[in-house]
Amino acid sequence: MTASQQKLLKVFHLVAAALWLSCVIVLALLPIISSPAASGDEVYMYNLAYHFIDMFILTPASLLTLLTGLLYSLFTKWGFFRHGWLVYKWAVTLFIIITGTFYLGPMVTELLEIADTKRAAALQDQYYMQGQTIGLYAAIINASLLVVAVLVSVYKPWKNLKT
Repeated sequence: MTASQQKLLKVFHLVAAALWLSCVIVLALLPIISSPAASGDEVYMYNLAYHFIDMFILTPASLLTLLTGLLYSLFTKWGFFRHGWLVYKWAVTLFIIITGTFYLGPMVTELLEIADTKRAAALQDQYYMQGQTIGLYAAIINASLLVVAVLVSVYKPWKNLKT
C-alpha cells in the first residue's frame, strides 16, 4: 500500500470511528436530555430516532471502522497483534459490534415495536423500561471503551508485543 493510499485509508478510518463514537455519545445523552414523554407519539418518536441513529448511522460507521481497521492490519506494517494497543482496539471493536449485532440491536428494534404498539403505555411495560436502562448503560460503556480506543490510538501504549 502506497503512502497516499494509507493516508486515504486513515481518513476513512478516522471519519468512520468519529461518526461511530459520536453516535454512541448521542445515544447515551438522548435519554438524559429528553424530557419525560407526555404523549404516546413522543414515546414512539423517541424510539424511532434512537433506532434510526443505531441502525442507519452507528451500525454502518462501526462496520466501516472494522473494515478499514482490517485493511490497515492486512496491508500495512501494523498487523493484528504486533502491539498491545492494537489488540485492545480489536477486542473493543469486536466486542461492541458482536454485542450490538446479537443483543443490543434486536433489543432496540423490539423497544421500537413496543413503543409503536403501546405508545404511552410502553412507559408502564417492565421489559420496555428495562430495555431503556440497558440501552443507556450500554451506550455509556461503549462510549467509554471507544474513548479509550482513541486514547490508545494516539498514545500507543503496550508497544511491541512481537519484536
